Amino acid sequence: MLGLTDGDRIASLSAEIAHATLEGLRQPAGESAHEADHESHARRAVELAQTRYAAFLATVFGEASASLEPLWLRAFIGAHPEVFLGEPVGARATAGKFGDPDRGALPTHAQFRDQAFSSGRAPLVVATLLGLGALAFAIGGSDRVLWVWASLGAALFSLSALGMWVALVGFVVGFSARRAAAQVQPAAGPLPRTALVMPIYEEDPEHVFAALAAMREALAEHPQGQAFELFVLSDTRSPERAAEEERALRRVLASAEHSIPVFYRRRVRNDRQKAGNLAEFFERFGHLYTYAVVLDADSLMRADTLVALVERMEANPRVALMQAPLSLHGGSTLFARSQQYVASVVGPLFTRGLATIAGAHGNYYGHNAVVRVQAFLECCALPVLAGQPPLGGHILSHDFVEAALLCRAGWEVRIAHDLGGSWEELPQTLPDYVARDRRWCQGNMQHIRIACSAGLKPKSRAHMAIGVASYLAGPLWLLFVALGIAVSVKRPWGALPSELAVGLCALTAGVLLLPRALGVIEVLLDGARRRAHGGVLAVVSSACFEAVLAASLAPLFMLHHARCVMSIALGNAVRWATQQRRASSAFSRIVASERAAMAFGIVAAGALALFTPRLLVWLAPVWLPLAAAIPLAALASSRRAGQVFARLGLLRTPEETEPDPLITRLHDLRVLTQSDQAARFRDLVLDPILLSSHVARLERAPSAVLPEERAARLIERALRMGPAALSRAEREQLIGSAECMRTLHRDAWRRWPIESWQLSREQPQLPDHFESAA
Repeated sequence: MLGLTDGDRIASLSAEIAHATLEGLRQPAGESAHEADHESHARRAVELAQTRYAAFLATVFGEASASLEPLWLRAFIGAHPEVFLGEPVGARATAGKFGDPDRGALPTHAQFRDQAFSSGRAPLVVATLLGLGALAFAIGGSDRVLWVWASLGAALFSLSALGMWVALVGFVVGFSARRAAAQVQPAAGPLPRTALVMPIYEEDPEHVFAALAAMREALAEHPQGQAFELFVLSDTRSPERAAEEERALRRVLASAEHSIPVFYRRRVRNDRQKAGNLAEFFERFGHLYTYAVVLDADSLMRADTLVALVERMEANPRVALMQAPLSLHGGSTLFARSQQYVASVVGPLFTRGLATIAGAHGNYYGHNAVVRVQAFLECCALPVLAGQPPLGGHILSHDFVEAALLCRAGWEVRIAHDLGGSWEELPQTLPDYVARDRRWCQGNMQHIRIACSAGLKPKSRAHMAIGVASYLAGPLWLLFVALGIAVSVKRPWGALPSELAVGLCALTAGVLLLPRALGVIEVLLDGARRRAHGGVLAVVSSACFEAVLAASLAPLFMLHHARCVMSIALGNAVRWATQQRRASSAFSRIVASERAAMAFGIVAAGALALFTPRLLVWLAPVWLPLAAAIPLAALASSRRAGQVFARLGLLRTPEETEPDPLITRLHDLRVLTQSDQAARFRDLVLDPILLSSHVARLERAPSAVLPEERAARLIERALRMGPAALSRAEREQLIGSAECMRTLHRDAWRRWPIESWQLSREQPQLPDHFESAA
């Protein structure tokens, strides 16, 4: 019995190699295609291909062949089949141009220009803050706690007022005759070649490739759509998930004959996560494209939006990045639907306001944006911060930093606030949202070190400072409440008249609620948007409920952000993990996430009742949601609660009442890309790279031993009738046996039809202009 050798892998990889070898066998024997025994020839073809492969490795790579990366070999032979099928003369030189075979690194044709951050004004800023703090502490005298409390209140109020100001500017701009929307004439000729790039990591292939297929169809129907080429850049490590990705890709490619190509690649080493994945793409393929549209795994963009972004870049050669506004869709839980609603009603105000205030020094959200490739290569190499994570090491929140580096070099970064047709999805449950916030918090805390660097534009510093403040606000609010209690205990209650207290509360509530009120007014004054949100009553009722839910969840986020900041301050770094995008509201996860908050709220309520009962009512908006954290989070994370509100017509958005055809098509295409157990088993058996990884795992741990007769029966039935002939339990028995999987891999390539594999291998593995441009 043959083992799973490198020869097996490569012989299995390419139907073209087997076909060419088979033709070579037929000619010397004088057999015609009609007389040849197909199975015998297939077996002999595989054996000869293995022999040829061994000789090829020995000739080209010598002793180093044992350490070659399988994925590098797969890409190399897929890109240069003529080297393998012909004489290996010059093959070593060709391989040398194809990257580093020892590391599995593929060739690069461009390099990022090195960037660095100098200390700049950091010492001055720190000294100024410490000086102000010392001054306030000295002035406070015996009322130092009161002064600190008042200073915190002023800082937090200013942060809320800043958000209100941005929304107010957006509201005014929306009604201004000199609206900031850029009027760009459609391009007269064809657009430059543009890459549509989607990095993914352990994502659900059903949703990723359905969105990709929907955008591909939309681009194929657009007159300028031929300028786009689609890339899926996978960092997936799981062999089973990678098999699902490749199968979904093959189904997408087979579903329609479009001239818009789709390329899929999976990295050997996923260094630096998403930023490293994109950097590798730009270095390998950046020289082929004028622009690149960066998407996230949950992104969806209309063809006219993609074309409009590129046309605006063409019209203004000083713009290096154009960010599209983001709308939310796909929310099913109560929490996700409420976030989706407020983003639809209030989001346009903030987007317009930010675009107007930031001007040419806008921000970048990491996806749903088009970048000028040459500018990105010149400016956006991310330096490694000194020290260890969480505040040192690789930069996690790379998008803010990349925008700042572009602006530092004199390029413009703008927000196309007037465009629509750009969507993303939101974590559905509270625990998933908090988990994402923890990653973002660590990335934003790194910006403390970057924001004071020399050469950055003031607005770039402001973007980073606001991002940092949004997470520091949690612990600062907690400290503000604690100091307020201390001040109240120390001073007579009469020192702060109740009228003044009520006035301060009303002022704070007004600052926080004014953006929502302006958003509601704008929707009500626009007939089309009013109908799309369900009518006057639905708009007002939904806005009131969303405000109540947001106020109820605010103490929970305050505590979560305080814990995140404290964890980072203690040196705890977050690990890179996949994002949960589908609703998963298991009660045990909610209990684990919120039990500390609930305990804190109950203890705080008891302490207030015992020591300062007069504050119990005043602070009820804080301790009451915390004391009910678990049931509140369970309600917010409930899909059933979301469905109830949907039936009542509340929290409705245009994506529900008047869904864009692209969103509808995405849901239709999920039938095409959905996975099943039999297909996963078939791909695991056939794919040599996936199977090699799976067998290696089995060999590191004790694997199941099937009785020889039963194993033979299962293997024969699978080979004769296909994977669907086995039950799930039978497939799992075979998957658990390394020896059975080796046997299946060897024989399935001889007996199973492999049309789907031929389809994927017939598709170009690299852009056809890659080699010529090299």
